[in-house]
Amino acid sequence: MTRFFRLLIGLPVLASGILIGLYGLLALLYRDEGGGSTYVTLFGRQLNGNFVGVTALLIALAMIFVSVWFMRRRNSRFAKPS
Repeated sequence: MTRFFRLLIGLPVLASGILIGLYGLLALLYRDEGGGSTYVTLFGRQLNGNFVGVTALLIALAMIFVSVWFMRRRNSRFAKPS
């Protein structure tokens, strides 16, 4: 796979990981005016904002790691040269 195609796949995954990470930070840091627990609605269910934030940050970290690894990896030594 050429470097162009690795970047074509890796950059959108990296950008998505960054956006999901920002969403996770927002879910963790946002507090309602009353100072109580914050709930986030996902798929019609209300979930604890801290749980959603931590889960989003873990998913974002995995996506960023995989995209950087995918963009930096070298060609397989078994691949036929072009």
